[in-house]
Amino acid sequence: MKQKIPAGVRPKAILFDMDNTLYDFSDAKLKACTGVTDHIGAGTGEELLRYFLFGSYGFEDHGNIKQFMNDKNVWDEDTFMSAVSLYESLKLESLIAYPGVYETLPVIQDAGISMSIVTDAESSQAKKRLEKLGLRKYFSDIITPDVSGKRKPEPDTFLMALDKLSTKPSDSMVVGDSPRREIEPCNRLGITTIYAEYGDWLKIPSPNTIPDYTIKNFSEITGILKL
Repeated sequence: MKQKIPAGVRPKAILFDMDNTLYDFSDAKLKACTGVTDHIGAGTGEELLRYFLFGSYGFEDHGNIKQFMNDKNVWDEDTFMSAVSLYESLKLESLIAYPGVYETLPVIQDAGISMSIVTDAESSQAKKRLEKLGLRKYFSDIITPDVSGKRKPEPDTFLMALDKLSTKPSDSMVVGDSPRREIEPCNRLGITTIYAEYGDWLKIPSPNTIPDYTIKNFSEITGILKL
């Protein structure tokens, strides 16, 4: 049976999800989508965002913009290319770290606890976001699908992150906003789980997935660790 790390006992490592755990990514994507629909003169940002969420392409794939333009009968190659460039720049510019992130990460680092990112964003995207917010320096590694070969909730990315930190699941914690993609798989691996409820904007009910800890603000992590 899994044994969670008790409050006040410091783990050797903490794995962090990135999007909607360190910063509000859903709002950044909506602003980027709105910029695109204004640029092409068709639809709304909310409509385009649904393509990224539920379309046939991936969550970051520019094919969603192409499909949207085709569906709105406004396809044009040059407009598409400029829309993609605008989307990427607005998405990055709109990132805002959650309250407590800049205050909490250095406290964890100073306590000698190793930290890594485990994300489904591609490496190039992940690095750009962390560097834009000045957060890259806190994390030993960034484990992404193009590094591990798998996406969450598959365990590979989590296990690779722990292996790089030379840490066992029982000595580790994970912080993430998705019960399905972070909490459930890490519960199974024996990693102590911290559910970042503040970032779970989809709020899909997961009654059978019970985190070890739930936080409503990023800074509550220091309370769990008693730092």
